[in-house]
Amino acid sequence: MLTRILAATVAGGITIFIYGFVVWGLFLENMMQPHMNTFSGLMNEMPVWAPLVLANLVNALYLALIFDRWAGIRTFAGGAQAGAIIMFLVSLSTQLMFLAFMNLHKDYIPVAVDLIATAAMGAIAGGVIGQVLGMMKKDQA
Repeated sequence: MLTRILAATVAGGITIFIYGFVVWGLFLENMMQPHMNTFSGLMNEMPVWAPLVLANLVNALYLALIFDRWAGIRTFAGGAQAGAIIMFLVSLSTQLMFLAFMNLHKDYIPVAVDLIATAAMGAIAGGVIGQVLGMMKKDQA
């Protein structure tokens, strides 16, 4: 079981990292900037890599744990569906907390875009995680 979860976590973490770079780093950054409030010193000029990599691995780990231990998801399609729902709900919770406690957004466009992008990320990473879990038989742990 541990080997299966670790393999799925690494595959999912890599998927999330690449997706995040392409979607948020390349495509959405310029679109989101006009809708965000700016505060001096709020954003790092360059990301701090260790927490970024760990965050991606933690996202992949909880999907892998849920899929393997409780949901029995072993297919790309099952993982994509569950991943999209789980990541959407996690992102929704986080965005609502941001709205409650912080003055980050000028309007709700970044919230909506982030929810959609995170659900898509969850679908792709969840699909990869489900596929990896399916490729590794239960007795290979």
